[in-house]
Parts: sequence; structure tokens; C-alpha cells
Amino acid sequence: MKNSSGDRGQPPAWPALLIGACLAITGFAGLGLAFRQKARTARAAEEKLALHRARLARQALCAQRLEHDLRSPVGAMAVALELLRTSDDTDTQREALEVLERQVARMTSLTEQVHEFAQGLDD
Repeated sequence: MKNSSGDRGQPPAWPALLIGACLAITGFAGLGLAFRQKARTARAAEEKLALHRARLARQALCAQRLEHDLRSPVGAMAVALELLRTSDDTDTQREALEVLERQVARMTSLTEQVHEFAQGLDD
């Protein structure tokens, strides 16, 4: 009896081809699964990066606001000190001292906000 390979005693070739085809299909299916998992992982990484960038942008904006808010009282305090040094007028000196008191209170509040901001960075 002749088999499909043409040789006697040799097993037919089609079962090996069928097994090979099944293994190839299974391998391709596995590759498809691997590609889908890699795509999901890449999307998750992109989303995480986007969230990180948004958080950094919010933090940068907050830092810019704080910097501006800190510069304003410092400038007012510098002017008040200059008036105290140069003015002999008691009303001007009293007003300069009031400015200094208000700005010191403002700076105290701002340093508390900076502290809260710094704690938020650790979260």
C-alpha cells in the first residue's frame, strides 16, 4: 500500500503538516494576544505620562503664582523700610510700620501655603 509520501513504511506527511499548521496558528494567535497586551500596556503608559505631565503643569502654575505672591509683599516691605530710613515725618513712619506689619502677616500666610504646596508634592 502506498501512502501520500510515496514511500512504503513512512508515515503520511499530512498529519505532520496539520500539526505544524495548528502550531503555527496557535503561535500567531499567541502573537496577536501579545501584541494586544503590548498595545494596552503602551496606552496605559501614555495615559500615565499624560497625567504626570498635567500634574507637573498644575504644580508649575502653582509655583509661579506663589513666586508672584511672595515678590509683592517683599517689594512693599522694601519701600516701607526705605521710608522709615529716610523720612522724618511721624505719620509717614507710622504708615510704613503698618505696611510692614501687614506684609509680614501676608508673608506668614504665604509661607504656610508654600508648606501645604510642598506637602502636596509628596502625595
